[in-house]
Amino acid sequence: MKRTLAHTAAAAALVIGAQGHAQTARTALPVSPPPFDGVIKDNVLDSRPTPLQAVRAPQGAPNIFLFMSDDVGFAMSTSFGGPVPTPNMDRLAASGQRYNRFHTTGICSPTRAALLTGRNHHNVGTGYLADLPTGFPGYTAHIPSSAATVAQTLRLNGYNTAMFGKHHNIPNGEESAAGPFDQWPTGLGFEYFYGFVGGDTDQWNPRLYRGTSRLPDQTELAALLDRRLAEDAIGWIHNQKAAAPDKPFFIYFAPGSMHAPHQAPREYIDRFKGKFDQGWDAVREETHQRQLAQGIIPPGTQLTTRPDGIPAWDSLTSQQKAFAVRTMEVAAGMLAYQDEQLGRIMDELARMGELDNTLVAIIQGDNGAATEVGPRGTLNELGNINGLEEDDAWLAANIDKLGGPDTYPTYPAGWALAMNTPLRWTKQYASMLGAIRNGMIVSWKGHVARPDTVCARFGHVVDIAPTLLEAAGITAPDTVYGVKQKPFDGESLVSSLKSCEPDKPRTQYFEIGGKVGLYHDGWFASFDDGRKPWEAVPPGGVRPQTQWTLYNLSNDFSQANEVSAAHPERMKQMIALWQDVARKNNVLPLDHRFGPARGAGHMVPGRSRYEYWGKDVSVLAIREPNFAGRSFTLEADVRLDKPDGSGVVVALGSHFAGWSLFLDKGRPMFAYARSTNPDDIVKIAAKRRLPAGSGKLRMTFTSKGIRKGAHVEIASGDQIFATGEIAKTFILPAGLGETLDIGRDTGVTVTRYRTAHGAIEGDVPHVAIDFGKGH
Repeated sequence: MKRTLAHTAAAAALVIGAQGHAQTARTALPVSPPPFDGVIKDNVLDSRPTPLQAVRAPQGAPNIFLFMSDDVGFAMSTSFGGPVPTPNMDRLAASGQRYNRFHTTGICSPTRAALLTGRNHHNVGTGYLADLPTGFPGYTAHIPSSAATVAQTLRLNGYNTAMFGKHHNIPNGEESAAGPFDQWPTGLGFEYFYGFVGGDTDQWNPRLYRGTSRLPDQTELAALLDRRLAEDAIGWIHNQKAAAPDKPFFIYFAPGSMHAPHQAPREYIDRFKGKFDQGWDAVREETHQRQLAQGIIPPGTQLTTRPDGIPAWDSLTSQQKAFAVRTMEVAAGMLAYQDEQLGRIMDELARMGELDNTLVAIIQGDNGAATEVGPRGTLNELGNINGLEEDDAWLAANIDKLGGPDTYPTYPAGWALAMNTPLRWTKQYASMLGAIRNGMIVSWKGHVARPDTVCARFGHVVDIAPTLLEAAGITAPDTVYGVKQKPFDGESLVSSLKSCEPDKPRTQYFEIGGKVGLYHDGWFASFDDGRKPWEAVPPGGVRPQTQWTLYNLSNDFSQANEVSAAHPERMKQMIALWQDVARKNNVLPLDHRFGPARGAGHMVPGRSRYEYWGKDVSVLAIREPNFAGRSFTLEADVRLDKPDGSGVVVALGSHFAGWSLFLDKGRPMFAYARSTNPDDIVKIAAKRRLPAGSGKLRMTFTSKGIRKGAHVEIASGDQIFATGEIAKTFILPAGLGETLDIGRDTGVTVTRYRTAHGAIEGDVPHVAIDFGKGH
């Protein structure tokens, strides 16, 4: 029997158990077993047990499939008038309903925390990226036990729960084998997790986990990550339904695409050859006209002006245009590939007869399209932070490699702006709709009153958890494992499926990196510090000159017209309201810095000495040790199986930014790569082998300062085997998911080795890295 939309609290409070006995209201989770009401005698034949009862989901509760992609702008897919065909999302939109006023927080970790908990991001300690926590209540990066996730609530109400893809909600330093694991997916209510942790990962050579266990690397290039995620999800569904066909599931599917690196199979990229030759300004115009014609945006919606800092297409040289065009073709190929994997899952659910009883929610992006790399685009995501100077000739020389395993690219800021048409600015700009407005689709057979329509009700990621619980017929719990729960900040959107009535009164704040937005009953106040997304601090420094502006979004969908001068009293009211909600949600203090600049002064001081006992040890490279601008001595015990053995002793990062101390047929070698540009690669090689048998290898790295040069010496005992100079060093190893490895080089390798991933032909029983006196 299919459940209708008219679920009541009473219906949710009384659920029939496996043996036909009533289960009590579920305001306290876990559900307590019923008291024993049987009879116990000396002999079991004279006794009567209480029937065992499993906790079951409410009668007719649907499967739930929640999908959220990464860095996809409001206007990238054809579902919202964009230039990239997404036929599988389009068919869900045709059977469901699109939301054109749905909002995220403006950046990664905060959106994901709000999505899972139904609470504002600062209210659950995630005011900024989980990589950069601070000691202020709104910025600890720890989701509290008083904000149980929707996965936890559904699990404790009889659902199976699984997550696939990106989890960027583990605080700095808690991604290691030492944990703690309470902020991992399996600690937040997911019974199963397959994916990666952190901001991004290489799509060709991803750093993957099952549960909390790191999976081994593929020895050869395999399918890209999105396909692996889809295949694993399909396999999990097969097994879940085989074991419990009547038990509903909750799947949270969060691919890391469209975040950098933009990577896709060559055949997908080539589909878009020539499709973007007209440039981003023309694509914005074309998309705007499609959106108007298709009713994606209201009639009369203006196309906002291109902001200062993002160049006009016609100002680019032919060489710059050629590189920019190919980066967009790669991005389009990546989204097309993502959409195809979504379609594979939907097709399998349909084949199994499960799709008709599955609520599918598709959120296109955790924020707007991204511009962290700046106006020119890049071959290397962290190049801006590492101070790379990628000239036009170098970018042009690598056009044919874009999207493949030898690049870690993303497109110029102009394309991000075009993918956010018709809105202002991009990711990070919480004061502008281009950062916080994302397209959403909800498809649920029999529950969407007007399929293939656009709903203009205001929505926000905090609305997802209450929406899913109402759809499942489950009330939000008062306590979970004895901890009193914070009330939801969001509101269910279930009623909008039946009738998308005009907005009810609603207040919702936005804040990321000191950029502020406040929505209140159709009005939007914006507080901006002038920092562009690719800048570390605002033009005025960490105490910038700021200014409030005002927009009437009821008749200005794109935030095109500033009206504070005409409404001074309302501007004052909005500022006062912002101050109130900021205090209540732990938003203060505002920090206007971005990236490593923001973390300065908040990171726990590192140790002066690090020790690793045995090969096959891996720790996340961008955590500890911090090598930026520091001198150190590395001492390693090395045991080779043969005199001419090869393999890694210690490797950090990848060929996009990393170094490796290794052996090549017994000869010590050191490779340092600031990027894949040959001018940024240094190799230091010894002319003779290490002595046979066990021995000690020592490397001394003498830094001349951050981003400056360094002197390297490789020795064993009193013998110096090789020395060399590095002209410029990097700050952060790349990509974000790379590791410091002992006895191998996991993920994307730093250099080429004679063994797969540089696996040592022998052992590295002990490594010590010392930043002590003299360094």
